[in-house]
Amino acid sequence: MSYDTVKKAEESSRGALCTILDDEILRSEPQAAEQFLKSLGARAILLADGLSALQAYVDNTVLTKPFTGPDLLGAINKLIEAAK
Repeated sequence: MSYDTVKKAEESSRGALCTILDDEILRSEPQAAEQFLKSLGARAILLADGLSALQAYVDNTVLTKPFTGPDLLGAINKLIEAAK
C-alpha cells in the first residue's frame, strides 16, 4: 500500500460512520497510517493479527484476528449506538 493510497482512503472516509482498517496498513506506511488512525479516533476499527507491535490510539477499536462476523458487527453496532 502506498502513501497516496493511505491519503486517498483518509479523504474518502471523512463522512463515514466508521472505517475498518487492516493492520497491514501500519506496516506498509506507518507514518501516514498513524496520522490516519489518530484523525479517525473512535470511528476506526483496526483488524490486528496480534503479532505486530500494534499501538492503538485513543478511542480506536481493535479486533484481534481471528475474529467472527458477530465480533465485527458488534464493534460496528457500538459505533452506531454512540452516534445516536
